[in-house]
Amino acid sequence: MAALLHRAHRHCQLADSTNRRRSVPSPPCHPRDAILRPVGLCRGRTRNSHAGAHSGMDAVRMLMAPKTRLEREKGKLVDDINFGYCNAQRKINMGYFLLAPRATNAAGDGHHSVTDRMVLAASQWTRDLHDEIYVFDNQSWNKDAKLYLDVESSSWDDGVLDPAMKRTLIRDVQGSFDNRGLYQSLKVPWKRGVIFHGVPGNGKTISLKAPINSLSKREDPIPSLYVKSFDGCRGAKWSIQSIFEHARNMAPCLLVFEDLNSLVEDECRSYFLNEVDGLESNDGILMIGSTNHLDRLDSAIRKRPSRFDRKYHFKVPSLAERLEYCLYWRRKFAESETIEFPDGICHPIAAMTEGFSFAYLKELFVPSLLALARGESGEAGDGPDTAEAGTMPSDRSSVSDSVLVGKPDSGQKDSTDRAEKASTADKTDGAAGAPNSQETKPVLPGVEIPGSVKDNVLLKIITKQAEMLLDEMDNTE
Repeated sequence: MAALLHRAHRHCQLADSTNRRRSVPSPPCHPRDAILRPVGLCRGRTRNSHAGAHSGMDAVRMLMAPKTRLEREKGKLVDDINFGYCNAQRKINMGYFLLAPRATNAAGDGHHSVTDRMVLAASQWTRDLHDEIYVFDNQSWNKDAKLYLDVESSSWDDGVLDPAMKRTLIRDVQGSFDNRGLYQSLKVPWKRGVIFHGVPGNGKTISLKAPINSLSKREDPIPSLYVKSFDGCRGAKWSIQSIFEHARNMAPCLLVFEDLNSLVEDECRSYFLNEVDGLESNDGILMIGSTNHLDRLDSAIRKRPSRFDRKYHFKVPSLAERLEYCLYWRRKFAESETIEFPDGICHPIAAMTEGFSFAYLKELFVPSLLALARGESGEAGDGPDTAEAGTMPSDRSSVSDSVLVGKPDSGQKDSTDRAEKASTADKTDGAAGAPNSQETKPVLPGVEIPGSVKDNVLLKIITKQAEMLLDEMDNTE
């Protein structure tokens, strides 16, 4: 054994030690350095063998990676000597171990240059992302290629947002990584944090996917780190520490916290704030946190600019945004020979969908286009039985020559209906679950329909689908 060790590690000296009932400690293994562990000198396993940090290995050739990607270095190869053999004889533990210098300048002694280049290349490959996204879940980081495929086709063009808000958001994301020199010249930390908030279904998710995709396609690709959960047996504080340690190593990077208010709970809030804005540098990290309920976020998170600098409110789309969304779908079928989607139906659709979120607008178009492809006409009784699906179109909505009739007869009638509903509710107080026959079903607003498109099949199908969705929205409130 001694001769074999000496040939493999000529820069080391072999010594033995006699210790009464003591085992030989092994040098610690640092997770940051353990990028690749090629097989080193392997010792036989016996019940008296000392189990070190590298189980079964006495010497490991490994990459000592740079502290962060910002250093623009490849790292160095070092030997981590981890040898100890204990043999108990007559109540005396005989410990044999190898003494090795810990200085890194001895790393090249006794090793082949070709092997070293292979270890360097393989280690760098495992460190980088290759059409992947780092995902933190179950208290560990894993590369997720499937999630990358899900966002690969996403772009800023897919998000129908207020033009001024979209320009500011893109400038915020791209500018965070383009202006490192400017941050340094101003002597301010090179980091950024933004919060996306608003009711569900209005563009927060696509506005998370778009920057992940665009940053990965840069000339200097920016990796994305996505946090799913803090949960695990080690506790939330351990998770937060691991998340920010990895983010600092991967900087410059994008760090995403989806549903931030459910992640940061009371018991870990102060620890999270210290990692976000504490003594340790977060240079090169752009944090994006999303939430459906901004008011549920602690004021120390939502109101302090040095932690999350900007807040973007994703509102229910306006008429102009709904019109742009209709045009977005029309452009998809501009060259289609099977789907007639004239420009003239876009404004009526946008007008009749007041109060619809982008999620409901998508649900309006996708089934309608599928129904058109199946040959449905949009007439009453055509298509699947809506009663079976738990929805019932309004009896008063239909397409006429010039007007989509779907509004109350008058303001007086509307007021009367509301009064009747209140009166009926009073009478049935205490009879929980009793049906209220006096309640009026929600109806689409009245919309002018150009004569040139009054017979358009897609418009009829969309109108029918909009009535069903409107009733569904009312039932879920």
